[in-house]
Amino acid sequence: MLDWVLDLLFPPKCPACGRYTERRDTWCDSCFAGLVKPHRLPLDAEMYSLFDGGVWALGVYEAGLRDMLRQLKYDGKKGLLPGLHRYMAAGLRQLPLAAGNGRQEGLRCNKSRADGDVSRENVLAVPVPLHPDRLKERGFNQSELLFREPMAALEIPLQSALVRCRATTPQFGLTAAERSRNLQGAFALADGGEIAGKRVIIVDDIMTTGTTLIECARVLKSAGTVSVMGIVAASGRK
Repeated sequence: MLDWVLDLLFPPKCPACGRYTERRDTWCDSCFAGLVKPHRLPLDAEMYSLFDGGVWALGVYEAGLRDMLRQLKYDGKKGLLPGLHRYMAAGLRQLPLAAGNGRQEGLRCNKSRADGDVSRENVLAVPVPLHPDRLKERGFNQSELLFREPMAALEIPLQSALVRCRATTPQFGLTAAERSRNLQGAFALADGGEIAGKRVIIVDDIMTTGTTLIECARVLKSAGTVSVMGIVAASGRK
């Protein structure tokens, strides 16, 4: 009843173009089709050596997508999640999560073990963690909210295998070297985190320079992961 009244008084509009839509807090079909742009990100030598499964963005961090991700992260607008999950699912379906192998094609996640395939049971998604103080302040980890449901649809469990063991200065405005120093030693393996022998997908909302993903990958690699892949909801890199 409340939704009907809201739609009558404030008809839902696409956050990108302003056209009326059938569903609230999501894009019209035309804008949605333009937002879903899964692409493999260019990596420097250090990231390339750590991410043997590559790093992928589901879209470009701009316009309506940027606004919705910001509203979720900073304003706590969880009502945006259905629309964002629709976007995430569409992008993930286009990534090489179920075929290919090695550096060129991402992680193999087929259920069959024939011909060197890796069981889907051996694949794990790990969200970039927040410091406990930031988590308490915000009330949620946006990366976990964005990825848990779409990954579950692919039968890939999401596990909080990393912890942020010290608070850091916000990365915005820092140089690449400053970002690296800021995050050095900021992450550790969580108690009970069983990732040895696993193929891990590190997931986050946004990638700028990749420093955060690098520090997370270092911890996971040192703990015995077989392969590491990165997936972010959006990135300014193209």
